[in-house]
Amino acid sequence: MARPKKATTAAAAAPAKAAETKAAATTEKKAAPRKTCKTSVCVEMNGLSVAVTDIQNAVKKAVKDQGLEASELKIYVNAQEQAAYYTVDGEGGQTYKVDLKTL
Repeated sequence: MARPKKATTAAAAAPAKAAETKAAATTEKKAAPRKTCKTSVCVEMNGLSVAVTDIQNAVKKAVKDQGLEASELKIYVNAQEQAAYYTVDGEGGQTYKVDLKTL
């Protein structure tokens, strides 16, 4: 003859649910967002100090002032000349230049 299955009572199930709820609450507390770390990059050369974001913004402005639209900009910093040269969609030249001393 087969043994009858034990019936689980609500009292027995309650401690298990309470433990699951407590574990979930602890996990939620640990998952709190961390403070973000702000970073910036600054290039120093020959007594000049320029932030990389300033160089990028100046190049974007120069491109816009020339009436150009770009899907790709590449910026090259020349420390000796204290200038940033750039290409717009693979094309550039001597006029594609930003003087870093003006930033």
